[in-house]
Amino acid sequence: MKQRAIEGVNLGGWLLLERWMTPSVFAGTDALDEFNFSQIPGAKERIEKHRQTFMVEADWQWLAAQHITHVRLPVGYWVLEDDAPYFGAAYYLDWAFEMAEKYDIKILLDLHGLKGSQNAEMHSGRIGHVEWKKYIDDHIALLETLAKRYADSAALWAIEIINEPRVVGQYFALLRYYRRAYTVLRSIVRPGTYIIFHDGFMPLIFSGALRAKQQFPVVMDTHFYGVFPGLLRKISAQQYDGIRGMIFKPVIWLTQLAQPLIIGEWGSVVPQHFFDRVPQEKHLPLIGETITRQRHMYHRALATFYWNYKTEGRGMYNYRSLIEDGIITHKV
Repeated sequence: MKQRAIEGVNLGGWLLLERWMTPSVFAGTDALDEFNFSQIPGAKERIEKHRQTFMVEADWQWLAAQHITHVRLPVGYWVLEDDAPYFGAAYYLDWAFEMAEKYDIKILLDLHGLKGSQNAEMHSGRIGHVEWKKYIDDHIALLETLAKRYADSAALWAIEIINEPRVVGQYFALLRYYRRAYTVLRSIVRPGTYIIFHDGFMPLIFSGALRAKQQFPVVMDTHFYGVFPGLLRKISAQQYDGIRGMIFKPVIWLTQLAQPLIIGEWGSVVPQHFFDRVPQEKHLPLIGETITRQRHMYHRALATFYWNYKTEGRGMYNYRSLIEDGIITHKV
């Protein structure tokens, strides 16, 4: 019988900024993404301070103590060197691999922000236009460089070649990119290293887009968040999760006929309507209940990665605070 999914966490908001996760970094500015923030006077110093303090060795110690064996590490295409206005973070990425090796933690290295943006969203590094197709050669070259840099690290578990791409008008370009990236990466990484592509929130359409060859496994990433928001005012949180489970469980089963599947991002995000219906003292238990139900939904996947390890605020998006507050107490 297949073992339950590996349960990991994301290290989002560290080497690729997201304003909502670390608002103090952006304080006093109107910048909504790292591209615009990086052009503000003093931004380099703020970013450097953030990188130094958001993840320290004590964080890796904490993860190991909680038996977190895998992390998904989002990075922008500028991670290895400056690409104005962005500031490179090669030192911190190297350090992350050193810490992961020291504490026996595996890294899924996630190319979260592509040059030109793959989705025009803040979490790609730049809000605006989807222009990633102009730079496919650059993406392939970066993946090749990252693979060569970390191929021999015992911490490298997987490389994800893109995060949450916009699919409309991009489908065939994505397929070509996926296949080209896979060919390049499997010529570099150690056998058994997972090469991961994202489904663009269309798992049934992208399932089977890549076929594994020899000892270089292919994995599809999907992110299950909310569905059917119009129902929220009419049903309970338990019923809502029940509906999601009726959708997600068959999708996981069907897509894994073609390749393994990870839930690269998930969380205990409970719509405000559900909080409004219960007293304040029941808010945290409500979060814990949806976490338990979602673990059951996803346990047949290869791995799951909670979004996020931590944020400046406590609560739903902050895995560490949920552990510290006793909301996440055991694996089910």
